[in-house]
Amino acid sequence: MTNFPQLGFGLGLRPQHYPHIWRYKPKVDWFEIISENFMDTDGLPKRNLAKIKERYPIVMHGVAMSIGTVDPLNSEYLQKLKALIDWVNPAWISDHLCWTGVAHKNSHDLLPVPYTEEALKHIVSRIKQVQDFLGRPIALENPSTYLEFTTSHISESEFMAQMVKESGCNLLLDVNNVYVTCFNHRLDPQKYIDALPLDRVIQIHLSGHTNKGTHIIDTHDDHVVDEVWQIYKYVIHKAGRTPNTMVEWDGNIPSFPVLNAELKKAKRAAKNSTKFSLPKSEKKEAPYSNFSTPLLDSQIKMQKAIFSGDKKNAASWIRSKKDFAPQNQLGIYVDSYRWRLIDVVAEDYPVLKRYLGAEKFNQLINDFVDQNNSDHFNIGRFAIKLPKFLVQKKYDKFAIELCELETAIAQLADAEETEALTSKDLEKFDAESLENLILQPRAALKLFAFDHATNRYYLEEVNEVIEQKTYLAVFRHDDVMWRIDLEHDEFSLLQKLFNEIPLSQALSEIKNELQISEEQLEKKLSNWFSRWIRNFLLKKITQQSESATIVE
Repeated sequence: MTNFPQLGFGLGLRPQHYPHIWRYKPKVDWFEIISENFMDTDGLPKRNLAKIKERYPIVMHGVAMSIGTVDPLNSEYLQKLKALIDWVNPAWISDHLCWTGVAHKNSHDLLPVPYTEEALKHIVSRIKQVQDFLGRPIALENPSTYLEFTTSHISESEFMAQMVKESGCNLLLDVNNVYVTCFNHRLDPQKYIDALPLDRVIQIHLSGHTNKGTHIIDTHDDHVVDEVWQIYKYVIHKAGRTPNTMVEWDGNIPSFPVLNAELKKAKRAAKNSTKFSLPKSEKKEAPYSNFSTPLLDSQIKMQKAIFSGDKKNAASWIRSKKDFAPQNQLGIYVDSYRWRLIDVVAEDYPVLKRYLGAEKFNQLINDFVDQNNSDHFNIGRFAIKLPKFLVQKKYDKFAIELCELETAIAQLADAEETEALTSKDLEKFDAESLENLILQPRAALKLFAFDHATNRYYLEEVNEVIEQKTYLAVFRHDDVMWRIDLEHDEFSLLQKLFNEIPLSQALSEIKNELQISEEQLEKKLSNWFSRWIRNFLLKKITQQSESATIVE
């Protein structure tokens, strides 16, 4: 058996539970984080995690590595993942045996792979590349799947066993996924478990699901069912040990005591692992095929069907199941893709929805999802494309301005945390050096010039569209999004400064534009700079030109 860290029983870390954790310091052995929630964001999420990791061991679990895609490995993703690993120092890291997209598109779903020799060789090679880059082994989780490719040559569990053997990776065994997959494909859970190298299981997941009668959806939104507890006990009995175990609960998230009570059930089940009664498949397993389709073709075909919603040809490449037709199997992925993106985008635009009305807004979001594909591992970045979409569809200028404003508010909430420039910082420079300073905005800041009183409408100060030139700074400070109305000339000066020209040059240009006296200009500048410093708009100066002299 591999020498794994033995942490015990843990829980998935969710923001809803932070207050309880900080107040009561519950006796949980460890927490698991979703890696992507901290890879592409800064500010409050990172500070919250810093507080948690001071007290509890952390493990990292990813959903977007896309180990099975034929696309090249995503270097941006891996670099951000490694940076997070270096900061968190997790006990181990994991992801899923799946792919999320091909041709630089992303479904934000854990899509199944065909279990073929080509897929195995490809995935083993990619696992080795990832492990070499990260400098440590990874664990891959068995997925919940709703379809099987007709080209699969072997079972999922046999594929995973060979994958582990050839790549040197570990397993994250999701027991609920075992039950879901076996139920959906009419497989025997005991045969599935018996085919796995249980000595390589570093972690176990337990969660709830939604039973639709003919199939099960892995929703993580309810208590663990008895069938899953029975499989869990069998795994422990068969393995001769209790692997690190945790409970996932991602939808309809309950209070922390309810979640913790589920973990206590896991501890009791582990103590009684010899008393199990495994669920049996009532259906005879169909034989696997002896023909192949290139992995690229399989992935392009599935992705095209998901993005287009076209399920007509599903029977030609999806194994048929009694009472669970190929088009219905594919339909789960089609619907999941659409509703996931619709929900994520819609929640960022409450004011645009108020302006357009619910019916027109819902049609807009549906059209946007239909006509655009996500191309970033962070699903929250998909909405960045919405303002441009409104322009293409010739929406009115005010709708576009509202969309731009709400997009900035949503996206800047995740922007890099940068230290603000203070008046004390400026006091360190002599008069000559100040003229050569290049002032920059904090990362979480954006300037806007609108043709309407857009911010007033956003704040519900007015309910009608007022045509009026307005200027706005949108920024994050202390994890709160702020908006400051600017004067036209103030906006113009900030634009110049943020184009990385020296302060003296920017002041000279604005003076020529204003055609005012030195005294009037000084008064304006004093007011503007005072407000910028007071509201933390500018980035702290860390490095300047050689001509800048710091007064010690």
